[in-house]
Amino acid sequence: MTRTRIHHAALVALVAFSACALATGALAAGSKSHTAPKPKAEAKPVGTPVEYAALETRVGETLSIDTTFHTTRTGKLIKWTRPALTLQIGTDAAPIVLTVPKETIQSIMIITPAAAEAAKDAGTSGAKKN
Repeated sequence: MTRTRIHHAALVALVAFSACALATGALAAGSKSHTAPKPKAEAKPVGTPVEYAALETRVGETLSIDTTFHTTRTGKLIKWTRPALTLQIGTDAAPIVLTVPKETIQSIMIITPAAAEAAKDAGTSGAKKN
């Protein structure tokens, strides 16, 4: 009989311990002090949406491409083929050539020259130096 009581007491202690552990975990999951800060959303480039086939005559223009990998690539279109686009991204001093397969492209926008210049000069204040 004492053996049954010991087993019963151990089982009750195990259930109580598990309930406390679950309650503590639920409280910690609900607190905001443990959550990572969300990154600030970057401004999307302004432009005109365009179909893939229409890019054949747009070589040399600046594009913004949203991909199925949840990335956005912005650069100058240097080559158009049926299976892929080739962009020049980066700076003129250190250009990077990137090929984007057609099946990974979600949307394409032609960036207007005014919007491209505004993005390029976004860090300058326009103040004159003395």
